[in-house]
Amino acid sequence: MKHLIAGLATLLLSVHASAALLTPEGSGEKIEKVTLSNTATAQVADESVKLTSVGAGLRAKKVVFVNVKVYVGQLFVSNTESFKKSDAEALGSLKDQQAVAIQLHFLRDVDADNVQKSFKEALKANNISLEDAAVKQFLDSVSQGGEAKDGKALTILGAKLKDGSESIFYETTAGNVSEIKGPAGFIEKVFAIWLGKPSDDGVANLKKSILKK
Repeated sequence: MKHLIAGLATLLLSVHASAALLTPEGSGEKIEKVTLSNTATAQVADESVKLTSVGAGLRAKKVVFVNVKVYVGQLFVSNTESFKKSDAEALGSLKDQQAVAIQLHFLRDVDADNVQKSFKEALKANNISLEDAAVKQFLDSVSQGGEAKDGKALTILGAKLKDGSESIFYETTAGNVSEIKGPAGFIEKVFAIWLGKPSDDGVANLKKSILKK
């Protein structure tokens, strides 16, 4: 029982308002009127980590025969040389990243239930259990994070910790940050939403755009 309690403690979900997870630097390409950054700095465990953009694209969703523009997604990594820009290798290459982030610039209001629903669909498409303790904590933070607002950015940052564990930081469009701690491999599970097997054509097109060479 003590081991169980200790294990659950390591998956503690903390929520707080803080400075933005990513500090953007430089002006890059523009997609759907969203101006993207070439690089960004993330603060991880009192250490400043430089991240570089490796790609971006539009996430659309088909609703009653109409493709609705949902958000512009941009991926950042801490080591561009070890990131593999191929459909089969991109997700696995995250093992070699100290930190990785995806920023979702929303083009419309999307309620928390629908954000969580789309993440669940993607996780299921990649055979990732929604009952996995860390994944469940992540989905809970999405549910509690509230509506994603048009014109605002939602950020998900994955970072490897010195003890071998991994943290996912979830920043809502309102600026509230949740930290979810999990074991090695947790980052890959969450980022499978965008870099794994696509759950629909909209995710497939976003992944293709991010990995475009």
